[in-house]
Amino acid sequence: MKWRLEKQAEEVYRVVVEALEAGIRGDEETFNNLHSIAYTRYSDLPPYRLQNREEALKLKISLLTQLIDFEYSLENFQTFYHGDVAVACFLLRYRGMAVNDYAFEGKMVEGVARCTVVLEKSGDRWRILHEHLSRVPEGFSAD
Repeated sequence: MKWRLEKQAEEVYRVVVEALEAGIRGDEETFNNLHSIAYTRYSDLPPYRLQNREEALKLKISLLTQLIDFEYSLENFQTFYHGDVAVACFLLRYRGMAVNDYAFEGKMVEGVARCTVVLEKSGDRWRILHEHLSRVPEGFSAD
């Protein structure tokens, strides 16, 4: 049983990382396939309401492709399971240059976000069903 949970944890982790990497590359087909047809998202960036699949995917990939020299790490990654549903909780540390192509300018962005990602098992594959991200305010520890 423990081996199975460890294997599932690796699979869930891999899906989260693959989605980030596909978004950074601008690989929309892979990126979209890693997200459930019922995908929703809350973010600490506008709009602050619950985003449906189409809007959420468009905003998320747009953000990831506009960052240059983007570096990130997933810390304290934990997974919890209930049948064919997994919940991944982790800290996302990130740093990169946000580029505004229209103004030919860039701004360094870095921070830490608390992330909760809900995944559903679809066939033999995990897909991201819902995400909720909230930045840790400057001056506060996420540890």
